[in-house]
Amino acid sequence: MKQHSKMRYRFYREHKYISYAVSELEKLIAKTDFTNQTQINLIKNELANIEDLMTGHAEWEESTIHELLKKKNSPLHTQIEKDHQEHVIQFKALQEMLIHISDSRDENEKLSKGYTFYITYRNYAASNLKHLNEEETLLMPELQRLYSDEELRAIEFKTYEQMSLEDMIHMMEILFPHMNPNDREHFLTDIRDAKPEKFMQAWEGIKDKIEDSERALLITKFKDMFCLSIRSA
Repeated sequence: MKQHSKMRYRFYREHKYISYAVSELEKLIAKTDFTNQTQINLIKNELANIEDLMTGHAEWEESTIHELLKKKNSPLHTQIEKDHQEHVIQFKALQEMLIHISDSRDENEKLSKGYTFYITYRNYAASNLKHLNEEETLLMPELQRLYSDEELRAIEFKTYEQMSLEDMIHMMEILFPHMNPNDREHFLTDIRDAKPEKFMQAWEGIKDKIEDSERALLITKFKDMFCLSIRSA
């Protein structure tokens, strides 16, 4: 009988959502009429949202994942952190470009600068995809080489210990539509093991966002938690 190799624990599953969010803004920019101030304001707001998302994500990576590499004297995080710094510069330049477009009173100039803004953002999106890929294909294997699965899981558990129930549900509501069943099971398993007392409430908050067939499989997977809940009722 063929034996299945054990799947290693890994970070970065949230990259699926990040990739989607960055791509969706690129699509919105592509359709924007840069002579229309209302549409420019929308892009400003959406760009600020993406910048906040990426800043928070980079800060978490550097304070948690990169610290693991530093403890083992691995230098692989260095280029990733340089990318994070470069992305800060790119966002600042993009916001300044939007200010110049808004301030311009010449329609043709607005259209020309709007096109330059679009291809500049597209270049950021491309560099970000490369950045995400390097984190998953270079940093993650290095982390798996240096640490056991339980040691890696402990990092995520610390995050869940700091999260409120509402934050857990909100996180899953955002991430789950962009993930496959294995990803969703991964997050629910970590919540169960990190904060078992919050699992059932977290499940109640997210279960209706999961398709019926998958929900039934997850109920079977976590049947011990459901049985415990019934006994405690």
